[in-house]
Order: sequence, then structure tokens, then C-alpha cells
Amino acid sequence: MKSLMSRGIAVILMVMVMAQTVYGVEKSVTPKDNDTGMYNIAGADSDIPALLAESAIVVDMKTGYTLIEKNIHQKLYPASITKIMTAILTLEQAAMNEVVTFSYDAVHSIEVGSSAAYVDVDEQLSVEQCLYGLMLISGNDLANGLAEHVGGSMESFAAMMTEKAKGLGCETTNFTNAHGLHDENHYTTAYDMALISKYAYDNLEMFRTLCSTGYYECQPTNKQEEIRYWRNNNKLINEYQEEYYEDCIGGKTGFTNQAGGTLVSFANVNGRVLMCVIMKSTHSLAAYADTTNLYEYVRNNVTAEMYADLDKKYEESKEVETEPATTVKPSEDNGDVTGTEKLSTESVEPVVSNDADEEESDGIWIGWFIILAVIVIFGIYYAYLQYVRYKIRKRRREERMRRRNS
Repeated sequence: MKSLMSRGIAVILMVMVMAQTVYGVEKSVTPKDNDTGMYNIAGADSDIPALLAESAIVVDMKTGYTLIEKNIHQKLYPASITKIMTAILTLEQAAMNEVVTFSYDAVHSIEVGSSAAYVDVDEQLSVEQCLYGLMLISGNDLANGLAEHVGGSMESFAAMMTEKAKGLGCETTNFTNAHGLHDENHYTTAYDMALISKYAYDNLEMFRTLCSTGYYECQPTNKQEEIRYWRNNNKLINEYQEEYYEDCIGGKTGFTNQAGGTLVSFANVNGRVLMCVIMKSTHSLAAYADTTNLYEYVRNNVTAEMYADLDKKYEESKEVETEPATTVKPSEDNGDVTGTEKLSTESVEPVVSNDADEEESDGIWIGWFIILAVIVIFGIYYAYLQYVRYKIRKRRREERMRRRNS
């Protein structure tokens, strides 16, 4: 029985470890424990903070040069930061007052429990309403509706997304949907997401408005009589959240079990607009922590003189350019400096032709439900074995009594 108990406890512990791995509650690995591929800007002497994310990049938006990077060309799943590209194509291809009518597939093809605006079949929303819901509450049904409205079908819109990414210089990006729910063939890198996000921020004023809006009221529609109140999922811009970061001026969150926590954000740090892309952090809260730690590192270690050097380099590069700017890969002669790498999207013309958030808290509760279920099943099994053992002992006592009487 002790052996059985030991095996049962081992099973429970194993399930707990599995649940932690699936839902992102594992310990971090510091750069000293693992080859992270993380490098910092030239001249910054302090150690970069350890990150929970597998991949990250910090970009100076004025010059397009990277300040910090970690595994920026590693192919990973983007989750709902996908919707940044969805917003780009919608803003470039549709007017804000156009009407989106939601098909059955747009409403019902998303995963149960994933983030949604819960629109009805044949409901009509304006493109503007859809975009606010796309960026604030990460509505996957809204992404579907926009994809069908702009591209005619999800397949066609996804092809447009991939083509647009290639036009911006992305070499390791392939989109299969507009929302970012998991698909093995739906992937990108931190570097490519930085190219996409910088293009959106630099060229689309409405994108800057969308990603910085904290609250929006979606007015009644032909199917919904009540106002829907949408608050931005990005805790960095919500002053009532513990993760609030005063200097953050916008962004887009993402999470799936396979992608982990993903986050694109923009912040005004020391008078300089920066962008940070986080991919595959252990969970959404870790993505926030990674982001603020990187911004604070830049605040405390990147000096005005360093920025002056970047500005000079940027101006010199513009003077010698005789062709449209192209994306420059990181230098491979040494892995120490990323200040010479530039994200160039200024001259790219629009192509004429967005945490897909599964609620992380839901995932954690599912993990604990599995653990509880295993404990209950084991308890029932243990009680059954005790009962069987009792019956055996009782039968043996009765047999001994019969022998004595005979």
C-alpha cells in the first residue's frame, strides 16, 4: 500500500509539472545559465536584465536602430500581435465608415474560450468599431470579419498579410489567419514584428490612436441593443493595474499556450520613443515585466551621447543612400553590438491589393482543474483499495472463525 501511495503521489506531482509547463508557470533561465544570444547597445556597460522571454528587441523609433536584442531571428508564434498586420491592411484598404457584416464562419470558427466581441451572425459593425475591438479586446471574431470584408476570405486575406510582410522586408514570416490563434504555419520573428510594428506606428496615424486608446464604447447595432464597453487588455497603459507603466504610449498584447506571452509596445523614455517586442515569454505578466525591465535598462544606461551617435549615424546613412532603404541584417563579425542594425521601413510603399488571446487565466484554471481531478480520482481509487482490503481481511477472519468452530 505504501508503494501504491508513493506511485500515486508521483503521478500527481508529474501532472502538476505538466500543467505548469503548458500554462507557463516555469522558472526563468538567466543569461548565465543559457546561451541567450542577447546583446546590448555599444557603450552601455551594465548587464542587461535577465528575461523570461525567448526573444526580444528594443528599437529606437527615430533612427530605426536596435538598442537591445535577444534571438531576434528565432522563428516563433506571434499570437494576437498578429492583429497589428490585420489593422495595417484594414486601415490601408477600407474606410472607417464601411459596414462589416459577420458571416456564420466569422462568428463560429474561433476557438471556444478565446477572446471575442461575441458578435452575432449577420450583425453589422463599422470598420472603425471592428478596429477598436480588434486592438483593445483582441476580438478574434472581429479579426475574422475584417479579413472577410477586406480580403473576401480568410485565405485571401492571410496571403495579403504575408505579401505585405515581405514588402516590409520580413524574411521569416508567414500568416495563415488574421487573429493569431495557433497554427503551425503561422509564425514570425521579433525582428520581423519590429519591422511590421514600426511601419504601422510611423505611417498610420489611426494605428497610433487605436493602440493607445484605453477605453471604447461600441454603440448598439442591428443585433445588439446595448452598448458594449471595451477596455484595453494592455495593462501597461491602464493606470489601475499593477503593471501600469507611465511612459507606455500604446501597444498590442498576445497569448496562446504555444506562443506564450507576446507583446509589442511603445514608450517615451527620456524623451525618446522606443519600441519593444517580446516573444514567447512564459506568460502575459512575464511579458509585461520583461518589457518594463528593458525600458528601465535603457532609461538608466543609454545616454544622450549614445543617442547623438545614433542620430549622426542615421543622418550619414541617409546622405549616402542612392536607393530606397533596405533592411540591414545584424553584423556577424561580432555578436556584441546591435547599434549598427537598422530597421528600415520609411521608404516602403503600402501594398495595394489583428493573448489571439486565449485568456491566460482560463489556462491556469484548467491546469488546476486537471490537478484537482487527478487528486479526486486518486482519492476514489485509494478508497476503493481500502474497501477491497477490508473485505479481504473480513473474509479471512470469518474463515479463521469457521476453522476454530469446526
